[in-house]
Amino acid sequence: MMSRGLDEGKIKGILVTHEHNDHASGVGVTSRNLSLPIYATSGSLSKMERVLNGNEQLITIEGGVPFKIGPMEIQPYSVSHDSLEPVQYCVMSGKKKIAIATDIGFVSTLVTERIKGSDLLVIESNYNKDMLQNGSYPWAIKQRIIGREGHLSNRNAAEIIFNITRNGSPKIVLAHLSEENNRPEIAEKTVRELFEKYDKKLGFLVIASQQEPTPILEI
Repeated sequence: MMSRGLDEGKIKGILVTHEHNDHASGVGVTSRNLSLPIYATSGSLSKMERVLNGNEQLITIEGGVPFKIGPMEIQPYSVSHDSLEPVQYCVMSGKKKIAIATDIGFVSTLVTERIKGSDLLVIESNYNKDMLQNGSYPWAIKQRIIGREGHLSNRNAAEIIFNITRNGSPKIVLAHLSEENNRPEIAEKTVRELFEKYDKKLGFLVIASQQEPTPILEI
């Protein structure tokens, strides 16, 4: 945040999607250092004992039950992933809407309904199918990734983006790219080729990196 000139004092809370290490390992220490409440489902909290020490403010949420953080309405929605009671989030403020959709095994009707009408969509584009199939991962892990409780491929992401895009909106952030089974240029090409095939307008698109912060986006 400092590298982007953002004030960490403006953070009002931490939204947890699920308990896997790549999402929750830093939650406890960040909460304690910045005195921030943690919002998570009871299932997620029950699996996060390793990162919590009892000094955090924990707020239990439920998929499908909106809540407020300051002027923002937060709408958690349930998704299919191999964790305990996972959710993703939509964040609304005024007439603007941000939707987060990562770590989902497939795009359900509920997911589609929640991310429709977004001004900004952060969506997972985890793997290239050929790279995954021909890569070094054990067969069982490959099956987990492509399963209904795993992750979205580049093609999966491209199709949902295509289906919800109207007149170049929403802005798109492709996120959660596998370093082993994907490349940013491949993920972006997959999306752009689908739009070009059907002569449909694609608006702003950026790839989130694991090495550096995403540019500040205005909606």
